[in-house]
Amino acid sequence: MAGRNVWQIFNEETPKVAEAWMNLSKEINIDGVLDRRTTLLVSIGIYSVTRDTVALSHFVREALKVGVGKKEIQAAALMAWSTGVTVAEMAIPLIQEVEKSL
Repeated sequence: MAGRNVWQIFNEETPKVAEAWMNLSKEINIDGVLDRRTTLLVSIGIYSVTRDTVALSHFVREALKVGVGKKEIQAAALMAWSTGVTVAEMAIPLIQEVEKSL
């Protein structure tokens, strides 16, 4: 896997499944009512509690690239923590790491 990420391998090995997943992802945002910034923040909130560091790093990077502020990203990552989900705190060092890599 050196030099290639999981998504690249998945897309190469199962292109029709990857395409179907991308289409589903687009349709979930019913009529495009959520803008890119919002969908990125929602994704950050979700992946901060699933402990999927690959996905979380991706969405943090994408959010930073489109101008979402670090504090907004941190707030989105910690929202679930305030409801009793106690794994979201791992997102804070990851956000810092991604920010420094850009």
